[in-house]
Amino acid sequence: MSVIQPKEVRTWKDELRDVLTKYVRDPFKDRIDEYLGFLDTLYDKWWNGDVKTREYYAYHMALLMAKSDKPNVIKAKLNSYYAYLVYRGYVSAYRLMKDKYVAGGESIYTWLRMYRKVIG
Repeated sequence: MSVIQPKEVRTWKDELRDVLTKYVRDPFKDRIDEYLGFLDTLYDKWWNGDVKTREYYAYHMALLMAKSDKPNVIKAKLNSYYAYLVYRGYVSAYRLMKDKYVAGGESIYTWLRMYRKVIG
C-alpha cells in the first residue's frame, strides 16, 4: 500500500511573493516581506470596512490574489508594491517614474488612493 503525499498548499501571498521576487528590481527587493505583512492589515481593514469601500476596491484585491501570469496582472502586482514603497516614504513616485520602474503615475496613484482610503 502506497502512501500519497499531500501537495503543498500555496496561498495567494506565496504566489505574490514569487512574482515580486522575480520581477522587482534592485534596490527595492528588501521590502517584500514587509509589504506582505502590510497586506494582512490591508486585507483585514478592507474586508471589515464599510460595504461601499469593499465593493469599490474588490477588483484591486482580486488582482493581488490572482494566480495568473498575464502581463497586466503582473504589472498590477508590481504597481501595488511600488505604491506601498511610496506610501511608506521609502521612495518618491517621481523617482519610480523617472527611473522607469512604473509606466506612469496613475499606475501607482490608484493603489495609493486605496491604501489611504482603507488604512488611512
